[in-house]
Amino acid sequence: MTSGKLWLPCVVGMLVCLGCLTWGVLPSASQERLPQAAGRRYGPTNPGGYYVRVEPRAVTMSHNQHPQITVTVENAAGQPVDDVLATFTPSEGTVTTGSSSTRGGTVVGTFTAAPGSDSPRTAFLVVTVENVEVTVFIDMVPAVFGR
Repeated sequence: MTSGKLWLPCVVGMLVCLGCLTWGVLPSASQERLPQAAGRRYGPTNPGGYYVRVEPRAVTMSHNQHPQITVTVENAAGQPVDDVLATFTPSEGTVTTGSSSTRGGTVVGTFTAAPGSDSPRTAFLVVTVENVEVTVFIDMVPAVFGR
């Protein structure tokens, strides 16, 4: 009899948790919930009125790695915007992109460190969309081999 009394609160608690999870995951029929991109939203830009997200905002890498920086451009409603120019200006090294304008609301740049030194240092990369600038910090550490 005692074990039955202990199971009841446990089962009720599990049902409540399951209901909360289901309620939070499933949008209501009257709402159009779009998945939100990660990261802070900057803007609005001028003159377009766009909002910008940049991920990641900080990177730790060795000089032989090539991290990707993703820029997302959205309108005020959070919808992706195409054909918006995004420029990448690194303090050192280079950034390559497939296109400098957004496609599907995004543009991806790949950072390559300047050749030469393997010494620890911090570089930065400024991403510009219209009049909004977002700085990405890049900590470069020596590559460690044979450990």
